[in-house]
Amino acid sequence: MQRGFTLLELLIVCLLITISLAISIPTLRSSLLTDQLAAGSRKVISLLTSARGRAARDGVPQLISFDLSERKIWYEAVPDRESLDGEENTEETDGTVSVRSQILLPEGIRIEEISQAGGGDDYDPLKDGLWVSKQGYMDKTFIRLSDEDNETLYLLIMPFFFDIAVKEEFLGFD
Repeated sequence: MQRGFTLLELLIVCLLITISLAISIPTLRSSLLTDQLAAGSRKVISLLTSARGRAARDGVPQLISFDLSERKIWYEAVPDRESLDGEENTEETDGTVSVRSQILLPEGIRIEEISQAGGGDDYDPLKDGLWVSKQGYMDKTFIRLSDEDNETLYLLIMPFFFDIAVKEEFLGFD
């Protein structure tokens, strides 16, 4: 007695596989497209965490700066806030650039907005940078990232917690 699959059984299995693929491809495609946004947020989180860690470890404040036209974000050691005087200061006394780490956001990912709970009217974090204290603390901050399809992620930075929350919507600093 020979055992095997009939042609009808094979056709039914092929039909079930085809239906499964037809259902899963849009989901897979969506996750691949939003992956750039997730990758960009992971890069930003990594840089922020690194800057906070370096500030706490070295006891030196850090300034996180942004160049939106080049999609670059970096941080550098800054002796104190007063030494900035509203100007970009990227050199140390010996003339070497003090940039510690730099990232490039993925193509199509952009920073739309940065807002701080304690920021004044004349303070713009995108131009002035984000300050990290020598203990690694930051003001309560959110960063809005978006992609070409206007998908948005919010990064919420809390002053005393090194974990950065990723939200799909921002409801305020409450």
